[in-house]
Amino acid sequence: MTKRITRITAVLIGAILFIAFILFQGDLLTYSQSRPDSISSDEKEKAPPPNANAATQLPVDAIVVNAKSLTDAITVSGSTVPNEEVIVTTEVPGKIEQILFKEGTLVTAGTSLIILDQSELKAERSRLVVQRNLNEKIANRLKALYDKEGVSLQDYEVAAAEVEKAEAEIALLDAQLEKRIITAPFGGRLGLRMVSEGAYISPGTAIVNLVSINPIKLEFSVPEKYSRILNQGAKVGFQLDGSEQEYLATIIAKEPNVDPDTRTLRLKASAPNPGGQILPGAFAKVDVNLNEYNNALLVPTEAIMPQLNTKEVYVVRSGVAQLQEVETGIRQERMIQVTAGLSPGDTVITTGLLQLKPGTAVNIVQLKKS
Repeated sequence: MTKRITRITAVLIGAILFIAFILFQGDLLTYSQSRPDSISSDEKEKAPPPNANAATQLPVDAIVVNAKSLTDAITVSGSTVPNEEVIVTTEVPGKIEQILFKEGTLVTAGTSLIILDQSELKAERSRLVVQRNLNEKIANRLKALYDKEGVSLQDYEVAAAEVEKAEAEIALLDAQLEKRIITAPFGGRLGLRMVSEGAYISPGTAIVNLVSINPIKLEFSVPEKYSRILNQGAKVGFQLDGSEQEYLATIIAKEPNVDPDTRTLRLKASAPNPGGQILPGAFAKVDVNLNEYNNALLVPTEAIMPQLNTKEVYVVRSGVAQLQEVETGIRQERMIQVTAGLSPGDTVITTGLLQLKPGTAVNIVQLKKS
């Protein structure tokens, strides 16, 4: 019985080994048929060649560089100031007898604004006029007597001197009366009244503010390095806060020295303001043009790659990316001037810069013009 079991086991083992051998031979046949070496020459000729460029092209955006005009400008803060401004006051004390102006109105130079009490001075002037007339009559009589040698020359000269004295006193009173009529020193717009009729005012008491705003003045400061560029007669543009309207002003003066604290130079410009739309004291954004370039090359700022001692961009040549060393100039908000390294018509890559290497094949998805 034991021998029979041993035979059956041997037969089963032999069958298993035979089946494994058959399977192994089938795998070898399949592998040899799938190898490239096993492909026939006809099949090799029919197989399409591999396309390596299609798999390695990197999609990027680019810009074609063109020459265009460029203005080198800076923007600084400024403020508007009146052409002339004064607080109207009085030189002599007195009670306000009459106010002749209305608040906020335009006046011309010499317009009467305030009249102070003149009653005492007018009465004194009348007395002096009577005294002068009397002295003139006395002097005339003595002149007639002197001609007939009825009086001495001294008597006649004393009478004539009294006449001149009275006339001088009248002239003094006329000057005092004139100071009691307060007038506008120049043409402009009046502000708010600060006194009332009947009030007693002293020298220096503020009566009303008078400003001249046509033309309007503009004051601003620029960094020290631009102090030699801006001179009298140069044009600047400015905008008021909250308004998009552009105004043009002409530089009329500048400080003779640079502020040592801020290292800036203060300038003053003048702009026409016939309608009075620009008010003094307003904040202004001043655009100062420094230089003009007719054939400037501009690229987006993101296209520039700063290196240790230089700057580079990627340009597309024959479908591949190549590094190009460049020099830059004026920087704007989104664009930067390239002063050397590029020529008009060059195509500069603007995206995918981190994935690029010199010689990388690129596929331009979006192409713009500068």
